[in-house]
Amino acid sequence: MRLWLPAVLGLAVLAGVCRPQRRAARPVLPRITNQTFIDACVLEHNKHRTAVRPAAANMQYMTWDAALARTARAWANKCLFKHSPYLEKKFMSHPHYPDVGENIWTGNYRIFSVSKAIEFWNNEVKDYNFQTRKCTKTCGHYTQVVWDNSHKVGCAVVFCRSAAGIRNAAHFICNYAPSGNYPRKPYKAGQSCSLCSEEDTCVDKLCRNPKRDKIIRYTRWYPPWENRIVCDESCIAVVVLRPTLMLLAFLTVFLMQKRYSNLSISK
Repeated sequence: MRLWLPAVLGLAVLAGVCRPQRRAARPVLPRITNQTFIDACVLEHNKHRTAVRPAAANMQYMTWDAALARTARAWANKCLFKHSPYLEKKFMSHPHYPDVGENIWTGNYRIFSVSKAIEFWNNEVKDYNFQTRKCTKTCGHYTQVVWDNSHKVGCAVVFCRSAAGIRNAAHFICNYAPSGNYPRKPYKAGQSCSLCSEEDTCVDKLCRNPKRDKIIRYTRWYPPWENRIVCDESCIAVVVLRPTLMLLAFLTVFLMQKRYSNLSISK
C-alpha cells in the first residue's frame, strides 16, 4: 500500500501537468457603436479642451465621427504599438479628411477606462511650455487632445493577447480630424471663445457650430486597407432578415397550397 499510493499520486500529478490548458475567455470591451463609450470619449476630450491654461480663444468643440472610429478599430486590431502608416495618405483614414491625427494608449485590460487613458495623454501638459512650444519629454498626445481645430474624434478599444510588451492588453486608439501637431501652438491664447467664427456659439468655453458638429454615420465607408469583412448593424439586419422573409414566404405559399388544394377553376 505504501508503494502503490505514491505511484498513483505521481500519475495524478503528471495527468494534471499534461491536461490541455484552456485559454482564458476574451474580456468584453465596448464596441465603437456603444453609446456610453462614445459619450465618454467625447466628454473627456471636451473636458480637457475646456480646461486649458492659458485659456483658448478659438478652441472648437469635438464631436464623434464614425469613420474615424472604424479607422481606429481597424488599426487597433493589429495590436501594434506604433502609429498607422495610413494617417498621412490621402483619404485612407477618412472619406472627407485627407489626413488624420492619432493617439494610442495600451495597458492591462483590467485597468482600462476611457477617462484614465485620455487623462494620461493630457497629463503630458506638465512637460509642455505653451509660450516657447518647448517639450521636455513627450507632449504630442496632449497637443493633439487640445488642438484647436481638431473637431472630430473617433476611438476604439480592442483586446490584444500581447501589445507593447503587455499581456492581456486593452489597446485604445483615438483618431482626430483635421489632424493636429503642426509646427505651431496648439491653440490661440485669449479670452474663451473670443476668436470663434461668426457662425459659432460659445458653450462651456468652446466654439460650437451646428454644421461642423453634425454627426455623420458613413454607413457604407470602411478603411480601404482593412483586410477583413466588416458587417455593421444595417448589414447584420439585412443578413438576418433576408432568409427570415424568404422562409416566411415559402411557408405562406406552402400553407396556402395545402389549404386550397381541392379548389378548381373552370371557364
